[in-house]
Amino acid sequence: MLKEICATLLVLCNPVLDGFDFDYENKDQFVQGIAECTIKYNAGINPFERAIVVISVAQAVIESDWGESRFARKANNFYGIIQTDRTEPYIKALRGKILLKVYGNKCESVGNYIELLNGSEYFKEYRDIRVKQVITEEVDVFAVTESLDSYAIDPKYTKKLKIVVISLLKDYPLLFNP
Repeated sequence: MLKEICATLLVLCNPVLDGFDFDYENKDQFVQGIAECTIKYNAGINPFERAIVVISVAQAVIESDWGESRFARKANNFYGIIQTDRTEPYIKALRGKILLKVYGNKCESVGNYIELLNGSEYFKEYRDIRVKQVITEEVDVFAVTESLDSYAIDPKYTKKLKIVVISLLKDYPLLFNP
């Protein structure tokens, strides 16, 4: 019974579900907003399921062009998450038949990204690495980035992800290494 009450409280008190959102007009505000959403979402879930903040931001940077893509601006979709259910809100790609999810606010996109990493069969290696790192308390961000090669069809995706992570760690040391 206590477990159910705690789980209910986590859902009800999760700021992402509470409508937490952010606005941005530049790259710094975008980075800060995605980081805050990731941190707030992480606070309401099991430590073994938490996203690494700098990787969450780096993927949002790559997938949404620093929040400037059409999908980011019109659909609050920062991770290129595809919509497979045509009864749910979506936005069509300008080329091809791809549909992307539409989110009610920006933090919903971050929450769905974290849920995707925790639930998809494509990210089992990611989860295994993350669990080991949580247990040992030794985070190797670059080992985690290697496990995300199936996130995109670009064969150079993990290389690009590493470059963005390095740049974020350098440009925002207080945000990612407090």
